[in-house]
Amino acid sequence: MRELSDREVAAIDTRALIDACAGALAALGRGDAIQAEKQLLPTPDGGFFLSISAVVPELGWAITKWGSYVPAADGSGRSSSTILASPATGGAPTAMLRGMLPTRLRTAASALALLEALGRIDRGATVGLAGFGPTNAHIAEMLASTHRVRSWRVLARATATLDRASEALSGQLTTGTDAAVLADADVVISATGATAPILSTALLRDDATVLCLEGRAAWDVRDAVDLDDHSVPGDPGGIARLMAGLGTVPTGRVFLDQAGSAVTDVALVSALLGAPGAAR
Repeated sequence: MRELSDREVAAIDTRALIDACAGALAALGRGDAIQAEKQLLPTPDGGFFLSISAVVPELGWAITKWGSYVPAADGSGRSSSTILASPATGGAPTAMLRGMLPTRLRTAASALALLEALGRIDRGATVGLAGFGPTNAHIAEMLASTHRVRSWRVLARATATLDRASEALSGQLTTGTDAAVLADADVVISATGATAPILSTALLRDDATVLCLEGRAAWDVRDAVDLDDHSVPGDPGGIARLMAGLGTVPTGRVFLDQAGSAVTDVALVSALLGAPGAAR
């Protein structure tokens, strides 16, 4: 079984990954891919273990992922992830990916695939980032490398976090600790780690798009089209249906609850390794 290093994962073709994630989500929406419900095992300290699985026959791969999170008092909790990939036709795993880089890259690519499907990131948008941890940092880097961002708005609780954002982001930038800093953003990407509402869609533009990657607990959602990727047997979720072209692309203010789909881990493996017969 081949174990891919972070160096190999980091060298992935970004455009190929975004397109693979879009295709995998569309396959899920059409019923041409299958993913199991996320299994979450909470721990007494507020952490958890989780497992997810999916198969996307048109990409030729199936995956199972095992992850964990251990909280810390200062907010710097530890996350882990291991992905095992097998040919979609069955058999023993032939590839393994460990660490959080694969998850962060597929999360970023999935976010961009969804924003592209909505047509809300192609016009030189003002992009708001609620939080600037590893997830949003990877998304910002990928977004800047593939689209023209007119300006950035960054919301964070700690000045050290805002300083990191100022160092990482180029171009026009406004930072702040008050949610009002996001008020004029076309797109807001949320990964704050908050467990209670600290933000409201009502504070945003009438045509703003919120892409929430942390669960909806941090948001008070009102006056917005509300879509999620919480698939269960027989229902792939609104986001997957949107990616499959089923239904009308929403207009106005939109809230997208993107918790993460296992089919996008399949997309990552496919973009890295190609067809199973080519994987070593």
